[in-house]
Amino acid sequence: MAGNRNSGRKPLPANVHALRGNPSKKPSHELEHTGQQQLPAEIPPCPAFLTKDAKAEWKRIAKDLQTLGLISKLDRGELAVYCQAWADWKVAREKISAMESAGFVETTPSGYKQMSAWMQLANRAEERMRKAGSSFGLNPSARASLGAGTVQQGELFPNEQAETARKYGL
Repeated sequence: MAGNRNSGRKPLPANVHALRGNPSKKPSHELEHTGQQQLPAEIPPCPAFLTKDAKAEWKRIAKDLQTLGLISKLDRGELAVYCQAWADWKVAREKISAMESAGFVETTPSGYKQMSAWMQLANRAEERMRKAGSSFGLNPSARASLGAGTVQQGELFPNEQAETARKYGL
């Protein structure tokens, strides 16, 4: 149905426009008043139920997301899904590596070959990880949709946000 409120691209938040160098050349007052409530960039508390590997991934990525302004307290669930999927994927990949070539294919009782259970778990965890991670620009295509500024401007003073953005190719 053409012309409804769901058609067209989703508007980008003001902080994403700032990271991209405002390629649309919108005035700052339009970017600030896009109808979206801007939440402060804060690291939500890490859920206690996450596994050890998931908590390590949370600690690894949360500070950089805060520096880039891509996370708020409301993003706890989405980040938890990403971190736990990453931990599940890591466990499955470690099992596959330990089993060597037997980790990819297993033989059923009737003699047919099929993808191993560990490989299936790794694939499902990877899908969850990609889906949740794209919310934060944690894969190349999601970073491309966030975009990078085309004009690099010199910095007079150290800028943690710019350094973190360069680290992730934003």
